[in-house]
Amino acid sequence: MNPDVRNALFLAALLCSIPAASHAQFVNPLSLIGKAVTTAADARTKEEVSADIAINADAGKRLLEDKQAQWKGVSLLTFGQHVVLAGAVKTESVKKRVAEVVRQDKRVRSLKNELVVIDKEGDGGSLVGDKLVEEKVNAALTTTKGIGSINMRWLSVNGHLVIMGVARTGEEASLAVAKARSVEGVKNVKSHLRVVAAK
Repeated sequence: MNPDVRNALFLAALLCSIPAASHAQFVNPLSLIGKAVTTAADARTKEEVSADIAINADAGKRLLEDKQAQWKGVSLLTFGQHVVLAGAVKTESVKKRVAEVVRQDKRVRSLKNELVVIDKEGDGGSLVGDKLVEEKVNAALTTTKGIGSINMRWLSVNGHLVIMGVARTGEEASLAVAKARSVEGVKNVKSHLRVVAAK
C-alpha cells in the first residue's frame, strides 16, 4: 500500500476515535477516508496535511473550553495551514472571540473570518449550514474537468458560500467560483482560493 494512503487512513482512523461531541464541527473523518486514495492530487505536503488535522482538532478543543466563544455553528476550513472561519454566530463579539481563539495556534499561516452574524434565527436565516447546497457544490466541482476539488474546502450558510484552498491556475480558480455560483441555492460566493502552481 502506498505510504501516503496508509498514513491518511491511519489519521482518519485516529480521528474517528476522538469523541464526536468535541470535534464534530471541525473534522469530518469520513471525508478524509474518501480522499485518502487521491493523496497524489493533494497540493499539500504530508507535514501540511498533519498540521491541518492538528489545527482543526486543537481549535475544536480550545473553542469547546472557551465559554465566550460559543462555537456552535462555526467551521474551520483549513488547507495548507491557511484557515477560513465559516458558518454563523449570534453576535459580533462571538465572531471576534472565535478568531482570537483560533489565531492562538502558531501553525496557522493566515486566518480569514467569514463568520456571518445572525442575531435571531428566522430574521437573517439559520445558524445551521446548507448541507444540500454544499452537496450540490461538491457534485459540481468534483465532476468538472479542470477543477482539483480535493484541494478546496467550502461551506454555505443561508446561500452564502465560502470557498478556500488551492487552485493550480487562475483559470481553475475562476472556473471553480463560476461553477459554485451556478449551483441552485447559492446566492453569492466569497472566494479565498490561492493560486499555487504544481511543483
